[in-house]
Amino acid sequence: MVSVRVRGIYATAISKILLESGFKLVEASEKVRERLGIDLDAAPCDVTVKDCENVDELLVVGFPGEAGLVYKVLLDSLKYVFRWESPVELHAIYVGRVTSKQGELCVVDIGGTHGSLYPCKEEVGSKVVVGVKKPPLKPQERLTLTRNFRIVGKYIALVHGEPRISFSEHIRDSSVRARLSVIAASKLAGSGLGIHFRSSSKYADSRSIASEVDVLLEEYRNLLKRAEEAREPAKLRDGEFIAILGLTSLAKQLLDGYRRQVTYTIDMHHSLKSMGLSDLVDFAEHLLMHSSGGRGEGTGAGVATYIVKSLLETGTVEFLHVRPTGEVIRLQPGRVVNARVESNKLVMVVERTIKSGGTYDGLNVERRPGDVDYVVVDTGKPVLSHNYHRAGSWLGSYININTPPEVAPGVVKYHDLLIDVVIHPSGETRLVDVEELERLREQGAVTDALYLYAKRAVEDVLANPYGYVYNPSRNLEK
Repeated sequence: MVSVRVRGIYATAISKILLESGFKLVEASEKVRERLGIDLDAAPCDVTVKDCENVDELLVVGFPGEAGLVYKVLLDSLKYVFRWESPVELHAIYVGRVTSKQGELCVVDIGGTHGSLYPCKEEVGSKVVVGVKKPPLKPQERLTLTRNFRIVGKYIALVHGEPRISFSEHIRDSSVRARLSVIAASKLAGSGLGIHFRSSSKYADSRSIASEVDVLLEEYRNLLKRAEEAREPAKLRDGEFIAILGLTSLAKQLLDGYRRQVTYTIDMHHSLKSMGLSDLVDFAEHLLMHSSGGRGEGTGAGVATYIVKSLLETGTVEFLHVRPTGEVIRLQPGRVVNARVESNKLVMVVERTIKSGGTYDGLNVERRPGDVDYVVVDTGKPVLSHNYHRAGSWLGSYININTPPEVAPGVVKYHDLLIDVVIHPSGETRLVDVEELERLREQGAVTDALYLYAKRAVEDVLANPYGYVYNPSRNLEK
């Protein structure tokens, strides 16, 4: 059975999905164990699932076969996600050949792909043993290699060329660190190798850890012999599968549903948590727990009302435009003109005064400082409607197709689905960036579910384009 460790703000929902799918949960937190009715299992994990520094992203990393299974289950369960998978494994070890050099930066061929190595003292044509330090996950990222390669086990990793002891951030107990350090000193003194203790080592007995050190040491010696004999770039050892899921508002709604099966969960729980409103969410769910209002279904109106009040008090919002490439673009902030709750959803208009010249994308109309963009935000719709005006005249509208926006005080966030609809004052309506959506679907960054969602959204806009146009001379009733 595959063992999975889950961490972060999505832990309860992800753990629920994986437990139902037959995976074993290890090192689960006390809260997660209580909610799922499981005991503590301190076995080492095969796979780790956790949120990234950008909490809209979920990292899956672990032994290749096992992590691939977990990743597929999460893809099938969450559907509406961006996806980025590395073509090379984290910590995989290769014998490579230097193909070019500029100063101390080398480009190394590892067989079918190239990575950068710095600092590099080898000359062009030289052979070098390297490990994958930073795999390329997103389109703009490049493969980074290191001479300090790692041989990763369940409890430890041996580190070539870096003779020091390091610990997982989850090993905080000084007595545990002292015990592990004694093992390291007794096994590796004079070897020139370093050791990193993984979080699972804090639960393991000394004999199990010492045994794994011996096994990995023998593997290390054999690996160096194979590298010496190799004539062409080749892979010497597997590393870890690594991939990231970009969680859209639609995926977070599904996560809310899984979490609600085991504990009190308000509407937009994961969206609000990901936007820094953990205290609000925890307080609301504490009240819910002590009321007779069910598990949290139908709480959307109350949450939206609170956010509307905060938006009107704050007065301004910024826009976070998340692309399928992983780029997060911060659009010019604007002033909240109006906001309200309608059918449990938040609807507002934001006025952005244009500050720079240029051309409006898709409209082919000159952009001038002082123009006004009225942005209509509706958390129940898969669009952001940009309506450009100059001195009372409508220049055209740009209907951005995206996942339903997530809104918190001061922030509007959405995942861009690339294809957009442009509406001209002449009555002409046309699509833009269709090819880009098709390309990223073929590359796998956009899932089939998101692709079909975008196509349906476009059909709805084209069926009634002027229903998405905002006229500032009228109120929000449009």
